[in-house]
Amino acid sequence: MGGVKVRVVVGAGDGSDGRELVDAVRQLREMLLRRSVEDVVPEGGGAGPGHSKGGELVVAGTLVVTLVPQVITAVVAVVQAWSERAAGRSARLEFGDDSLEMTGLTARQQQELIDRFLARTDGSSGEDGGDGAA
Repeated sequence: MGGVKVRVVVGAGDGSDGRELVDAVRQLREMLLRRSVEDVVPEGGGAGPGHSKGGELVVAGTLVVTLVPQVITAVVAVVQAWSERAAGRSARLEFGDDSLEMTGLTARQQQELIDRFLARTDGSSGEDGGDGAA
């Protein structure tokens, strides 16, 4: 069964360097892979310059999560937990034409936005989304 794709664009905070962003993205990817998602890969930005060895550019700070729609609630919970682990972290989830920005909000405001996002994307906001591990 083919899954749907959710883009997760992350930020490590003002003043962070490229290394901190790479570490933050790696940590989030590992957390997401512990859930029932099909795959989590860095987003490719198209063909690289003619002399580049990799052949494809990677969009810094962007992951593509392939999942079945039933686990979107778990993915949102993981991204929320990740963003709260360090000051300045931010994340934007993009699902089709809809998006959810998780930065600079109180816990209550963030939960209200998450509930609305999940309602629009057919996720169940009352569900814990998984095995209890974050």
